[in-house]
Amino acid sequence: MALATRPAPADSLPPLPQAQPYRLWVGLVAAPELSTVRTSRLSPPGPSVGMQLDYQLTRRWRLSTAFLYSVKRYTAAGTDYTVPYTMPHGWVITDVDAVCRIIDIPLNLRYDLWQQPRYQVFASAGLSSLFMKREQYTYDYGLVYGKPVAPYTFDVSNGSQHLLKVLNLSVGYERMFDQRWSVQAEPFVKLPLAGVGYGTVRLRSAGVFFSLRYGLLPVRPAPTPGLR
Repeated sequence: MALATRPAPADSLPPLPQAQPYRLWVGLVAAPELSTVRTSRLSPPGPSVGMQLDYQLTRRWRLSTAFLYSVKRYTAAGTDYTVPYTMPHGWVITDVDAVCRIIDIPLNLRYDLWQQPRYQVFASAGLSSLFMKREQYTYDYGLVYGKPVAPYTFDVSNGSQHLLKVLNLSVGYERMFDQRWSVQAEPFVKLPLAGVGYGTVRLRSAGVFFSLRYGLLPVRPAPTPGLR
């Protein structure tokens, strides 16, 4: 007759990771990012990479910021691009191809919609400030006085700054490896609140952030009543 095996005591089983046992988190983040002025004019995606810092405000709320280096590629119609100087009479820009290298500093507030010991599902919203480091533009012209004109390319270095002019919206999934390490996938969109760059275009972006996060500052347990 087989002997019955008693289940192991609960305190001898390996503990599950607690959701967000750390107050302060640092992470590496990267994303392929599509940028466009009009949805019908998509360009190849550019990379967005950097470091992220999160601070746990409450059990479900978190404040997040990052330092991101982004390469935004887009094509705009001449009517979407504001030339910051007076064009010669008879000259008309038909298209603009752009490659912009930008520092993106977001400030977002995250809310955990669903929390489990090993994963969280969340939504996030906030604003970004953009600092234009290098902008490369190629202008395509129509016929000028009935004759074709070669495209014109030029660079702008350390151009305009746009403080809190981009709306960030995202949802995401975070998976805990253990108490300190987690990975995260976060589809996002960035919507313009004003024109940016040399041509003040209404630039929109979308992509998926992938990040690896590490807990730095543990959450202090609440004191037990009556104990000092």
